[in-house]
Amino acid sequence: MYISLNWIKDFVDLDPKLDPQELGDLFTVRTAEIEGFEDLSKVYNDMVVGKVEKLEKHPNADKLQVCMVDLGDEKVQIVCGGVNLFEGMMVPVAKVGSWVKWHGEGDPVQLDSVKLRGVESFGMICAGEEIGLAPTGDHIVDMTEMDVKPGQPLAEIYGTDDVVIEVDNKSLTHRPDLWGHYGIAREFAAIYGKKLQEFNLDLGFPSKGDQIDIKIEDYELCPRYCGVIVKNIKVEESPKWLQDRLIAVGHRPISNIVDITNYVMAELGQPLHAFDRSFINGGIVVRRANKGEKITTLDGEERKLDDTMLVIADHKKPVALAGVMGGENSEIQEGTTEIIIESANFNAQNIRTTSTKLGLRTEAVQRFEKALDPVLAETAIKRTCELILQLCPDAEIAGPINDVNKGLPEELKVKFDTEAASSKIGVEISSNECKKILESLQFKVSGKGKVLDVTVPTWRATKDVDIEDDLVEEIVRMYGYENVPETMPELPITAPMPNVERTLKHKARQMLAHEHGMSEVYNYSFYGKDELRKCLMVEDNHVLLDNFLSSDQTHLRVSLVPNLLKNVADNLRYFDGFRLFEVGRTYIEEGKFFPIEDKIFGGMVVLPKKSKGEIFYEAKAIVEGFLQDFLGSDIEFELPDDPRPFVHSSRIASIKVGEEVVGYVGEIHPQVLKNWDIEAKVAGFEINFTKLAAMELDFVKYKPIPKFQGLDIDISVVLPRERKVAEIEKKIREADPKLIERVKLFDIYQGENIEDDKKALAFRVLLQAEDRTLTDEEMAKVQKKIFRNLENLGGVIRGK
Repeated sequence: MYISLNWIKDFVDLDPKLDPQELGDLFTVRTAEIEGFEDLSKVYNDMVVGKVEKLEKHPNADKLQVCMVDLGDEKVQIVCGGVNLFEGMMVPVAKVGSWVKWHGEGDPVQLDSVKLRGVESFGMICAGEEIGLAPTGDHIVDMTEMDVKPGQPLAEIYGTDDVVIEVDNKSLTHRPDLWGHYGIAREFAAIYGKKLQEFNLDLGFPSKGDQIDIKIEDYELCPRYCGVIVKNIKVEESPKWLQDRLIAVGHRPISNIVDITNYVMAELGQPLHAFDRSFINGGIVVRRANKGEKITTLDGEERKLDDTMLVIADHKKPVALAGVMGGENSEIQEGTTEIIIESANFNAQNIRTTSTKLGLRTEAVQRFEKALDPVLAETAIKRTCELILQLCPDAEIAGPINDVNKGLPEELKVKFDTEAASSKIGVEISSNECKKILESLQFKVSGKGKVLDVTVPTWRATKDVDIEDDLVEEIVRMYGYENVPETMPELPITAPMPNVERTLKHKARQMLAHEHGMSEVYNYSFYGKDELRKCLMVEDNHVLLDNFLSSDQTHLRVSLVPNLLKNVADNLRYFDGFRLFEVGRTYIEEGKFFPIEDKIFGGMVVLPKKSKGEIFYEAKAIVEGFLQDFLGSDIEFELPDDPRPFVHSSRIASIKVGEEVVGYVGEIHPQVLKNWDIEAKVAGFEINFTKLAAMELDFVKYKPIPKFQGLDIDISVVLPRERKVAEIEKKIREADPKLIERVKLFDIYQGENIEDDKKALAFRVLLQAEDRTLTDEEMAKVQKKIFRNLENLGGVIRGK
């Protein structure tokens, strides 16, 4: 946004010797981020009027022309790409050494003589945006009809001695009152301790007469709408002073009526619109658009609307997009003689949503989306009428203003504890000084002592100042951040409380990734009904989302498996086999105030469908190895009491640590794989990490390397198919718990030469003593006990 210093001086008596850079330093600290200053008189003094005497095509570029330009005291050659150049055209020329904005963007650059595609160029023939005028795109500013001569300085022509301040719009997002010159002037007055000129409008409106009929259908979207009819209008070019002001702040002059509405918007921050009354049928209706309704806006684009958008309509058609842009079907034309002036207040969120949907950003949108002061609508329409009567002597206000509203907001009052404010700021500021600062910003302050009663002005009460801390910010910015001493807060130098769960979680992630070859994935904490159906799950114990983003994000997850299976399906397009894991929370609804939130480690192990490996035991081996290394102790597997619907009922095991069940491991059910179009062997696991971290376990991982070598025994046994591996391993360990260090299942076989109700299993048993090397006799003794235990289970030892 551009701010004219001369315009500010209409309302504040600033020091004529004020240094713009000093102004920037103060304004940056206390109000907004300043992007840059342009002293227009200095800029334009380096630029002159030129006359294009000769045009030739560039020998090496189709879109460029070589121009011979008369600058009064010299003639120079300039290469230019303007599409509207002609011989005899009077144009603005930036001479070598001038500062310009290339295509109106970025920081100013200083011109030098250059070669463009092999042809020398001494200066630049300028478009509007390159020299601070209204944008003209690929057209050059045509000054032919103006009373100018070659060599005449642009500063003399535009008559400007102004300083223009460029303010970063993002810095004013929370300050709707600063989107006009009067609001900025209010800040200057407070900063420099000057008096702000009151905005007095001595304009009498008829008590009777012609009045536009206005109907508001939705007061939530339009709390206030003011309209007035003005007759005997003559549409013509605006006077030079008004054009100069608009150009200085980046507006293109169009006609006196349109320019006045833009002028008032730049002055007060309130967008307005003028309709040609002859195109309005019946009256004004502020309503939601009908679904699929269309309007052609002033930029010539036909736009399709939906029923969330607000339009200004007459009794037959929409004539404007409320708060965004007017319609082509009611615009001011050269022959317009009677107009309706609109000054309204619209719902900020609705205006922004409409603008975003249509991809249409305008000056009006930038202001309305900040939540403007409803009181401003009346002030702005009166100021507009004042300027119309000033510029059109024959104009006549046809009747009173029709002000339709649901009631203006009540005064906002805030209690302000000056002692608490000083404590927050870090410096002692007296109650009187706080009162003085707030009154300089036009807050009304009453009360004595440490607690003040503050009435917030209406222009600061729309999503800006509404609590005590907002007033603290006002005090400290005006007091000056540079006046607050830089002191370190007094904090005890103690180590933070250890977060055991987080520390263990990071360690577990590293172990799964580095030691077990698993890749970590991240998923949303949601899934939908389709994912539940595919996993054979029900909706019980789920937390449902009211405002979900899409159909696959309707339920908070109670398991990591649905999203992990989605990952498996996606990755099978690129890989035959892989291992995935995820760390995330689940949310189980139990009818209490909050659902149960546990941190879960979930994983998937995938093998090609034709592979010979047993997928259940692949996953079980990963879980067993991970937990034994992680916990430093053995774990147990047993039949689960609560089988999972997405896991094969006979290929699942619960994971026990001590007496606590902390998870499960199992092969994914064939129907679930079919539902997900997964053609592979898949097994998964889920481990309740919250439970693990809460256990009083010794997570020390270091064990000394054994001093004495161990002995491996390989045992192959045929057993009834119903025997569980956990049961078999338990019987093996019972042969000699002190010497049997590890039992590992490394093969399962069912098929040829094995009875249908039998299965062959192969185990590798490590025997090891801490104080000696075992003898063959000791090994044979343990082996014999193992064989006997297995035979007692109905087993037949193979190769005995």
